[in-house]
Amino acid sequence: MNHSDNSQLGVKVLVGISALETLAISVITAILVVDLFVARADSLVTAIFLTALVGAFAFALGLITKGLWDGKSSARSASLVWQVLQGAVALASAQGFFARFDLALLIGVPAVVAIGLILFNREVRSHFE
Repeated sequence: MNHSDNSQLGVKVLVGISALETLAISVITAILVVDLFVARADSLVTAIFLTALVGAFAFALGLITKGLWDGKSSARSASLVWQVLQGAVALASAQGFFARFDLALLIGVPAVVAIGLILFNREVRSHFE
């Protein structure tokens, strides 16, 4: 981080949200890898591809989290895109016949907080300059 004082609380919260998201998608990747060997997939090729895709997202989110910690402006942009995508997933989770409002809140609230920090928090913006 560029500064070590308490004025960087917004940056710490943003990095914390990103780190928790990275941990969550890494756990999901591990579960999918185990499922490749334990569960019977209708299409093994599709299962392998989706597992690799989720793993790539986990790796990319790890790089984004590291970039946020280091104050790289490209990580700020990438994080904003990721949070918007998460917001879209949260909205989709809250709609339809099989709506899951608990999942929508679990996915959507951190995304909204992170978007707010990225766009409107003065300390976060100055961290990336």
